[in-house]
Amino acid sequence: MLVERSADYGQTWKVYRYFAQDCATSFPGITSKPTKDIGDVICDSRYSDIEPSAEGEVIFKALDPSFEIENPYVPYIQELITFTNLRINFTKLHTLGDTLLGQKYHNPLEKYYYALYEMVVRGSCFCNGHASSCGPVPNVRGDVFHQPGMVHGSCLCEHNTDGLSCERCKDFYNDAPWRPAEGSLENACQKCECNGHSESCHFDMAVYLSNNGVSGGVCEDCQHNTEGQHCDQCKLFFYRDPQKAISDPQACIPCDCDPEGTMYNGLCEDHTDPVLGTIAGQCRCKENVEGVRCDKCKPNYYGMSGSDPLGCQSCDCNPSGSLTFSVCNPVTGECLCQQFATGQHCEECIQGYWGLGSNLYGCSPCDCDIGGAYNNLCASTSGQCECLPNIVGRQCTKPASGHFFLPLDYYIYEAEDAAPLPGSSLLASVYKIQPTAMPWCDVYFRQKGYDFTMENGNIVLNRSKKRSIRKATAGQSAVLLNRNSALDIVIRESIPGKPMTWSGPGFVRVQSGTGLRFMINNIPFLMDFNIIIRYEPESLDDWIASIVVKPSAPVGSEHCRSEASLQEPHSLALPSTVRIGLLTTPVCLEPGREYFVEVYFSESFTSDSKTRSSILVDSLGLIPRISSVENLCDQNDLKEYQHYHCIEIASEIGPHILPEACAMLIASLSARIHNGAVPCRCHPQGSVDTNCEKLGGQCQCKPNVIGRCCDKCSAGSHSFGPQGCLLCDCHPQGSVSALCDQVTGQCLCRPEVDGQQCSRCLAGYFGFPHCRPCPCNGFAELCDSQTGACLDCRDFTTGDSCERCIDGYYGNPLKREPCRPCMCPDPPTSRRYFAHSCYQDHWTMQLVCNCFEGYSGSQCDDCLGGFYGNPKAAGQCLPCSCNNNIDEDDPFSCNKDTGECLKCLHNTHGPNCQYCKPGYFGSALLKNCKRCDCNLLGTDPAKCVSGEGLCMCDQSTGACSCLPHVIGSKCDQCAPGYWNMTQGIGCHSCDCNPKHSQNSLCDQVTGQCSCKLGYTGRHCDVCDENSFGDPQIHCISCKCNKEGTLKPECDKETGACYCRVGVTGQFCDQCARGYDQDFPSCARCHICFDQWDNVVTSLSHKIQTLMRFAATLGDKANTMPNCDMDLRGHENTISEIERILRSPIMSSEVLSDIKKDHEDIRQKVSQMYQQPDFLDHFPDLSGMIEDIRRDADQLSETLKKRSELHHKMNYVHLQDLLKKIRNYYRIMLSAGERIEGAKSVLTDGAKTQSSILAMMEDLATKGNIALDQLKMFTTSDIENLNEKICGVSENLPCVVAGCGGALCQDQQGQKHCGGPGCNGALPLSTNAIGNASQVVILLHNLTNQMQGFDNKIESIRRMTEDTKKKTLQINGDLEESKNQIEMEGENTKLLIKRLKNFLLEESAPPDDIETVANYVLGISLPVTPQELTNMLNKFKSLMTQCDDSATYVDELNKHVEEVQNLLEKAQKAENVTKALLTPDELIRNLEEMENIQGQTQDDLAKLNGKIEETKTMITEIGNQTKRTDTELQNFSEKQSELEDEIISLNTKMQMNEKNITNAGSEAMNQATATNKDFADLKKEYVNLQEKLKTKGLPLTTLEKMNQLRREAEDLAKETEEKIKRIADLEKKIQDLNQIEQTKAGQLKQLEDQVIAIKNEITEQSNKYATCKS
Repeated sequence: MLVERSADYGQTWKVYRYFAQDCATSFPGITSKPTKDIGDVICDSRYSDIEPSAEGEVIFKALDPSFEIENPYVPYIQELITFTNLRINFTKLHTLGDTLLGQKYHNPLEKYYYALYEMVVRGSCFCNGHASSCGPVPNVRGDVFHQPGMVHGSCLCEHNTDGLSCERCKDFYNDAPWRPAEGSLENACQKCECNGHSESCHFDMAVYLSNNGVSGGVCEDCQHNTEGQHCDQCKLFFYRDPQKAISDPQACIPCDCDPEGTMYNGLCEDHTDPVLGTIAGQCRCKENVEGVRCDKCKPNYYGMSGSDPLGCQSCDCNPSGSLTFSVCNPVTGECLCQQFATGQHCEECIQGYWGLGSNLYGCSPCDCDIGGAYNNLCASTSGQCECLPNIVGRQCTKPASGHFFLPLDYYIYEAEDAAPLPGSSLLASVYKIQPTAMPWCDVYFRQKGYDFTMENGNIVLNRSKKRSIRKATAGQSAVLLNRNSALDIVIRESIPGKPMTWSGPGFVRVQSGTGLRFMINNIPFLMDFNIIIRYEPESLDDWIASIVVKPSAPVGSEHCRSEASLQEPHSLALPSTVRIGLLTTPVCLEPGREYFVEVYFSESFTSDSKTRSSILVDSLGLIPRISSVENLCDQNDLKEYQHYHCIEIASEIGPHILPEACAMLIASLSARIHNGAVPCRCHPQGSVDTNCEKLGGQCQCKPNVIGRCCDKCSAGSHSFGPQGCLLCDCHPQGSVSALCDQVTGQCLCRPEVDGQQCSRCLAGYFGFPHCRPCPCNGFAELCDSQTGACLDCRDFTTGDSCERCIDGYYGNPLKREPCRPCMCPDPPTSRRYFAHSCYQDHWTMQLVCNCFEGYSGSQCDDCLGGFYGNPKAAGQCLPCSCNNNIDEDDPFSCNKDTGECLKCLHNTHGPNCQYCKPGYFGSALLKNCKRCDCNLLGTDPAKCVSGEGLCMCDQSTGACSCLPHVIGSKCDQCAPGYWNMTQGIGCHSCDCNPKHSQNSLCDQVTGQCSCKLGYTGRHCDVCDENSFGDPQIHCISCKCNKEGTLKPECDKETGACYCRVGVTGQFCDQCARGYDQDFPSCARCHICFDQWDNVVTSLSHKIQTLMRFAATLGDKANTMPNCDMDLRGHENTISEIERILRSPIMSSEVLSDIKKDHEDIRQKVSQMYQQPDFLDHFPDLSGMIEDIRRDADQLSETLKKRSELHHKMNYVHLQDLLKKIRNYYRIMLSAGERIEGAKSVLTDGAKTQSSILAMMEDLATKGNIALDQLKMFTTSDIENLNEKICGVSENLPCVVAGCGGALCQDQQGQKHCGGPGCNGALPLSTNAIGNASQVVILLHNLTNQMQGFDNKIESIRRMTEDTKKKTLQINGDLEESKNQIEMEGENTKLLIKRLKNFLLEESAPPDDIETVANYVLGISLPVTPQELTNMLNKFKSLMTQCDDSATYVDELNKHVEEVQNLLEKAQKAENVTKALLTPDELIRNLEEMENIQGQTQDDLAKLNGKIEETKTMITEIGNQTKRTDTELQNFSEKQSELEDEIISLNTKMQMNEKNITNAGSEAMNQATATNKDFADLKKEYVNLQEKLKTKGLPLTTLEKMNQLRREAEDLAKETEEKIKRIADLEKKIQDLNQIEQTKAGQLKQLEDQVIAIKNEITEQSNKYATCKS
């Protein structure tokens, strides 16, 4: 059968347990094993047997009591014991066996039946502890019966629970989770709190857990616009009325917010929270919206829209273009703009303005240049104007690279290009005047004269190329410095370092009454011009010019027709005191037309009709009138143009300072009339680069090149080319003029002078510059141009004046005697002349020859000693070829006829003494023949002379002839592999064993071979001492221990080691038995050891006998099975005895164990005796056992003796242990003493503890007293204390008390004590702490600023080091340049000297001269102009660095000011700290201040060090600057041109230089003109005297004289002033050094101030640290 249960009123069933007699057959698959868990379903067979067949009993418990249940309310336990129905299911009957008899007429099972006589179910209705009784369940199945007292299934629930089993909470009681009641814990369900806004709720575990188990009930369907878990919050778009409770139906009020401007479409704050700062009903405005209802935009925002997440758009008013404190229109967003700004956001400038946001002043005017830009419009961001072509710059004020603005006097027409106009002059009848045009820069002259020509702007001098040698003036034509015969051109040379006061090559001298015609054909723009004339008077009289402008065609422009015509003559005064005449009447000129300007010159007053005066005319110029250009400039510009005298200044020639206003207007004018900037057109060969001056267009010319385009040579130079122009360098004493041919460079020479520079005499002359004929006595035509030494003397003469005969001839050329040949013995032209020279004896008149070496005799016809030959028979005397191995003074040292050597010296022999003698070797040529040094033992006897000990050897190397197997140059060594040198035989072989020797070598004295390891013997054929074996096969190392063996160590045949006494082992490396095992000492053991060893040995033999006996017993084991185990035990015992006997020492315990084993053996043996037939099998067993017993007793006695001996031997060891124990005892005693000392410390500690406890009791007493005193405090006392601490003056509530109180709190829940205006201790302390923090911040800032100073000083130091390095580098460059210049100068001088010598040679071919000339012309300077420019730039940078010292001084001044500001801040900090109180917090802060002060002091110390370093570096800079100045001065003295260039580059001194230069040039011109005009002045003086006699001095003349006098006085004063200025400028560097010293003093003051600040800070910190006032 099986028991089943149902928990759903019979709908479904589960099995509790199965019951069967045979579980495996009745319920297969169900286990019958005991349950392992309380819920296991098993089959039980205990109640299903056949017996009893009636009144049987089955007991089943749902919860097995053998299992411990901790919690009966767990689900799986509840599932076992909770059910609604119980069912017993019978599945099979027991029978008595009749079912096996076969089938009958009826079913046998019919007489069997099931019977259930009683069923008892014990239980209770399950109500989870929430009910005390149950009732019937309504509406259940009808087959349920009801008995009185039976338990029903419906619980009468309590604790606000519900359900059949009270398994859930009642409705609206879900605030806590349902739990079963547990003992006294009811775990009742809690009612939900919905504040009257809901009638239903549910439990939410997540909510319950989120609030830590406080409440889990969630209200449902909240009313009255509420929501939330407890209906305690207002719904969205509602907020809570702060005046009403949440349970009020009207507690939530709708939000009043503009949905366009609020977040979340009008959502407001639903409640007030002081912590979060929210107010109920407050609208949540979007980011850019404000207002109570969020209905308006914030300032500077506009266009409120609900679709905009920010609410309103930002006006984005440009801060640079809008007014500072203005706001934009909230509807349109339009900003209020500043002046000149426009746009929705004021983001751009109006037209004509730019730079919004790039400067502090908003929009700036474009200020485009009036001439360089198309209009006044520019880019709004960059301000870039629209420029005309080739103009750059933001305002279009700069020409592009390679372009320039034309100067005001650009249109200049040289007088040299003009045509002469006849007046009273007769020149007009001779030459026909043709108009010429002003060419560009590359062509200046066209008309050519015959003698003086100008080709392509070069002055060309022509002269006849055919010249006589002696007549220098025959082929030279006179050179007239005129352009042609019609113009009197005066060429001017420029003086280096002085400005030019003329343009072009020079001037044209015009006579009074005549004129010049200029052609103009390059007008660029229709406008008015003023005409200027540049001139230079040749007298003190004033001149007048008459000007007429004649166009080549009728005027076509209306503007020019309306202008005044200049076709009628206009007069222009040309005073003698000025150099430029300006015609104020304008002339209108048109582009594309030709004009002829005719100018006639005449004196204002003609004093003498017979004398015709003249004037030097330089050029005519056209000055554009700026007022005639439309829309170019306004009246203010014109006023500035006139105020600064722009025309007068711009018309000057030479360097001049043009005011900035003039430069700007002239540049604008040039850009307008030329439509942009004009190309520089710098000549590629004559200019340094393609760039030119921005205003004027002057290119940077190479040396001696002039012209704006650098396209022609200056006067006094020639050969225009890539190197520039070369100076004519005409010799002042050898040339007629300083000018030369500008093509060839040929100067005009005086008679008897020749050369390109007229620097040498003609051929046949010498002694330049005073050339004289060559003094050659008629024997030569040419001589050295400098020394006069004759060249190419004739008729066998020689000498500087051809005054003597050459060698081989004799005579007296000075007396006109011819030179005759020397007969020695024949004349020099023959082959039999053997003398250097000869002479005629004055007394004998005989000819005496000076013979060659080896010759002798009066006519050199005999040979000297050491020479051989026959000069008399047309032979020669030749030296005997004996290799210097004979005595040349010995006449018989060699044969006179054959030259064979007869008496050789130095151990040599041979016909020429060319070999060493036999028995010698070496070189006879080197005289080093040496005796052969051969060893007689090793040398071949056949090569030796018997009895003399002399052997032959190789005569070149000295090597001897050796015997076999002998080597060495002296035959003194055996060859490798040989030894035992023997005379006459040689060396013997070593015969080393090839297998056992290292090599075939052996000792040459002993013959011992070098053997391998393990072998010995002379031939290495014997085994070594420590080896054995057959040496012919292999030697084996014995490996014997050297410490344990004798000598020899091993047997040579067997290798057995020979051990010493007490040592054993195969290799003699162990101690033998009976010896101490301490190898290698192996001391002999005590004598008793031998006795003991004998006993053990005998026992060992007996045990072996027993073992053999036991082995025989094994064979009889089958016959005695019962004895097998006993015998095995005895065998084990005997083995143990044997082991014990083997041990050297046995203790008493071991012996006792042996006795026990012996007794056991006896017992076993007696038992064996008792067995039947045992003794028959072992007849001798008894005797054997008795022997064993006796041996054991004897062994025991021996062990006792050994034990005593062992104890005696350990006695010494025990004494050592005793000593150690005593030492430890002493250590323990010292430790005890220390412990005693520690006891005193502990005693003191106890006393201290007692005193501390007493102090604590006192403190407790004082605390009680203080507590009693506090109890005695009254309200007034507390108020006074509160007033002192917090500053409150009366007893007020915390809400209205401004200073708070001791127990007051603010809205955030923090303590409220003190506040603004409160004077309590706490607020004052707080303020003091704040002030102290400010002081800390100030000190921190001070530290940072000090660090900044440190960094600045470090940067100054680095700058100083850089300056020092640059100065040293410049100094080196200057020294290198100086050395290079000196070296190049020397090389140039040498080259010039060689060229002079070559060109003075008359025989030099013209082609060679031309080649040399071209080579010289092609030589480039060692230093190019570019390199010179670079050097000048370096000098300029050096001066800039010197000027930068003022910048360094300014930076140091700034540092001084910053430190002074720091001092003021520190003083302010001091004033602040004086008012502070001194609480503990302030003291701690001041301690931090002390640390910061320490760091500050360190920083100040570092700063002081840096200041000292800076002082040192500044001093070094000063010294280095002085040294550099000295070097510059030295260099300036050697290179004056470079110095002038450096000075001209200094812009600060330009005005002074101009004035000084003008004054100097005028003084020089006056000094030069004084000598020239002296004769004219004398004549005029005579005329004046005659006039004074007749009519007196005219008034005008008196005024001119007074004017000249005043000008001279002014000039003298001005010169003095300029000289003073130069002196002042020379002291500039000294002043800078003085300034540096002054600033060094200021740095010292700065250091003192910093130290004072440090001391003050230290003093104040000490005050605050000690709480002193």
